[in-house]
Amino acid sequence: MSLHISDAVIWNEMGDGVSLYHVETGEFRSLNDTAAKIWVLLSDDGDPEAVKTKLSLLYGAGNAAIGARIRADVDAFLDTMVERGMLVETVQA
Repeated sequence: MSLHISDAVIWNEMGDGVSLYHVETGEFRSLNDTAAKIWVLLSDDGDPEAVKTKLSLLYGAGNAAIGARIRADVDAFLDTMVERGMLVETVQA
């Protein structure tokens, strides 16, 4: 599975986060630093597994429990963004 930013989303990276605007629903969201990092990493290649791995290595400090928590938190964030139509799933053959 790959994820990409919906064509209906306008986003802007700022010094303290990312702002998102869904032009079809009118929803506006401001992402904090951590969520913004997830968003930007995902925008690079669309691979959720790569994002989880990078963040686990960056913040998990080799601790398996912390790494698992990071992966679960990233999954929860991405699921929410898909539910809100900010991200779109692409199934690769």
